[in-house]
Amino acid sequence: MTDPPTKPLLVCDTQPLGPLAGFRRVLVFGGSFDPPHLAHVSLPEQVRQAIGADVVVYMPAGRAPHKLNKQQTDSKHRLAMLRLALADAIEAKTAVVLEDEIRRVEQDGRPSYTVDTLTELQKQIDPGAEMRLLIGTDQVRIFKTWRAWERVIELAQPVVMVRPPETKLDLPEAWRDRVVEVATSKISSTQVRQQVAVGGAMEGMLAGNVATYIRKNKLYLAE
Repeated sequence: MTDPPTKPLLVCDTQPLGPLAGFRRVLVFGGSFDPPHLAHVSLPEQVRQAIGADVVVYMPAGRAPHKLNKQQTDSKHRLAMLRLALADAIEAKTAVVLEDEIRRVEQDGRPSYTVDTLTELQKQIDPGAEMRLLIGTDQVRIFKTWRAWERVIELAQPVVMVRPPETKLDLPEAWRDRVVEVATSKISSTQVRQQVAVGGAMEGMLAGNVATYIRKNKLYLAE
């Protein structure tokens, strides 16, 4: 009599099989990306290299808690533009775009709390892998108003990008060691939307394919 076949090991019991499998250090970067501009692409990549992260995980917000009174462009457009802007990095596997926050809002309408996002992401990374959270200096000022901010730090130690006109010295001393020096950029999504609304040029602010997408879909036009 032959022995019965042994049950194969289920790799998913110990290893995630999703888009974050195999990475040892992931840098999480959230935002509205409305629209994603050149600094959204170049600056996180500089930070990724500086801290030795494998990948930047872009997490478009469904409903940012601090922007509940502001109208956001439909998530399908923000996702499409972000993937266009990051096309080269996605192909190189140094960037991943996840829809977790958008999907959560579509399911129950809840705002996009970072602590919820990181808790779910922890389940998607390899055992022993590390998460870091990339934020700007504007978020440092309000960090202690975030939901469960102490837990946020436990899940993913923050890394800070300085946004002009601020400097490292403008931060509380306890935060200065978290700063990663990157090239400064004055581009903002607000500036881009304002330019588009008045028919201004988008060169130097957006990737060409993103600018084309905006024109094709008639986004950000003045009403």
